[in-house]
Amino acid sequence: MHGSGLHRTYGGAAMADRPHLTLIPRQTHRIERGHSWVFRSEFTDIVGEPTDGDAVEVRDRRGVVLGSGLYSANSQIAVRLLSRRSPAFDRDFFLAGLRRAIALRDERLPGRPCRRLVSSEGDQLPGLIVDQYGDRIVIQTTTAGMDRLLPMWVDLLRGELSPVQIVERNDLHVRRHEGLPERVGVLHGPAGTRITARVGKVDVDIDLLDPHKTGAYLDQQLNHEAVARWVRPGDRVLDCFSHLGGFALHALLAGAKEAIAVDSAEASIAGALRSAELAGVSERVVTHCANAFDWLRAADDARERFDLVVLDPPSFTRNKESVAGAMRGYKEIHVRGLRRLEIGGRLVTFTCSHHVPAPLFLETILAAAVDAKRTLRLDESLQASPDHPVLPAIPESEYLKGFVFTVVDA
Repeated sequence: MHGSGLHRTYGGAAMADRPHLTLIPRQTHRIERGHSWVFRSEFTDIVGEPTDGDAVEVRDRRGVVLGSGLYSANSQIAVRLLSRRSPAFDRDFFLAGLRRAIALRDERLPGRPCRRLVSSEGDQLPGLIVDQYGDRIVIQTTTAGMDRLLPMWVDLLRGELSPVQIVERNDLHVRRHEGLPERVGVLHGPAGTRITARVGKVDVDIDLLDPHKTGAYLDQQLNHEAVARWVRPGDRVLDCFSHLGGFALHALLAGAKEAIAVDSAEASIAGALRSAELAGVSERVVTHCANAFDWLRAADDARERFDLVVLDPPSFTRNKESVAGAMRGYKEIHVRGLRRLEIGGRLVTFTCSHHVPAPLFLETILAAAVDAKRTLRLDESLQASPDHPVLPAIPESEYLKGFVFTVVDA
C-alpha cells in the first residue's frame, strides 16, 4: 500500500546535504546530558538554510555529530532530536518508530482499547501525540516538522491499525510557538466524534473534539483503578476537577456509598452523568458544575465530611516564573480538602505540571496539612499510566505525580 514513496526522505535535503548547527563551546548543553532539545541560545550559526520542518544535524565544536532532528524556525526550541545519529528520515524510519511505540503499549497495557500510542519525546518522536479510543484515533502534531508530516502519519496509522476514524486535535496553544495555526477536524472516516469507549473499568461517554486532552485523560486510566482499591464499602467520596468522573465512577464500582463530582465545564458534567448511567451508578453520584476552589470553600464553611477526597486539578503553571503562584493555589485546595477529612480519611492528589517536582509538591501538601491540623501517612505514590513512558533525561516526560495519604491524627 505504500507504493513508490516508500523510501522518500522527509524533512528536506538528503543526508549528504543536510544543514547543521554547531553548539557553542564551553557551555553545558542539554543534549549532552541525554535531553532531545536544542534551544536557539545554544548555537550561533547554521551551515545551510533549513526551513521549518527540515532535517538538521547538531554537532559539537570538533564537528562530531551529536544527533539529528527536525528544525523549527520560529520556536525557541530550534531542534528536537529524532536520533543520536544522522539516519535518513524516510518513511521506513518513521514506520519503525510507530511500530516500536505500538509494541510497547501491547506489552504494557494488553487488551486495553483506550491508550496513548505515541507520547512525543517519551517515544523519541517529539512533536507527535497519538491516542487510541478503540477503533478511533486522535492525532496531535505540536511542532512544525511533525505538522509537515501529518499526511504521512495519517497514512501510516491507517496502514498499521485500520482505524474507522482519525481525528485531528491541533487546537493547542503550544503550536503558536511554532508559528502554526490551530486546527481541529476529522481527517479520515465519519464526521461524528461522540463515542462510548471503555477507559479503565467503566464505559465513558467521550467527544473526541472535547477540548480536554483528546477526549479523556488517558494518563489517569490506571490511577482510577489504583485509587478505587483504597475505597472502603460505604465511603463518601469527593472528586474535584472531575472531568468525566473517572475517580468518582471507579470509587462507586468499588463500593462507595456516594460520590460527588465537581467540575467547571458543563460538557464534562454532562459526560460524567451519561457515563454514570452506563455504569449503573447514576443514583449514587451527585454532580456540581462549579469552580472547585469556590465549591471547596463552601464545603469547608458547611463542615461537609468525606471519607476520600480526590484533587486532580489542571496544571496551575506553564512556566517556571509562575510556580510560586501555583504552589499557593495547590496549598489552598489541600488545606480545604484536608479539613473535610477526619482520622482514617484518605486524600488522593495530583499535579500534572512538569515545572512542579514531586518533592516541592509533597512539601506543599505537608504545609497544608499543618495548617489543617492533620497528620498524614503516605500510602502510595502514583504516576502516569505506562502508555506515557518516562525518559529520565527528559524531565518534561515525567509530568504527572500523585500521592495517596491517610489522615492518622486530626
